[in-house]
Amino acid sequence: KRVAETLIRDYSRQEGIDVRVVRIFNTYGPRMALNDGRVVSNFVSQAIRGENLTIEGTGNQTRSFCYVDDLVEGIMRTMAAERVDGPVNLGNPR
Repeated sequence: KRVAETLIRDYSRQEGIDVRVVRIFNTYGPRMALNDGRVVSNFVSQAIRGENLTIEGTGNQTRSFCYVDDLVEGIMRTMAAERVDGPVNLGNPR
């Protein structure tokens, strides 16, 4: 991911074009596959089956989640912004 960001920034400088970099975090929403292995779909699948929710690791980890509609809005706002300095984190409070 970092290499892609570096390449797009270098290309922007070389060609003199405006670019935007958005960093997409854990996204969830309708039509998620219940067996895709991501944390939200795992929780939903386990809840539907009446199973306990599985927490991997020590339970101290944190995750940031972003609903797909909010993600799309964030991308659209980033693209429409007059100026964007640096990458924009979508789905993370920092």
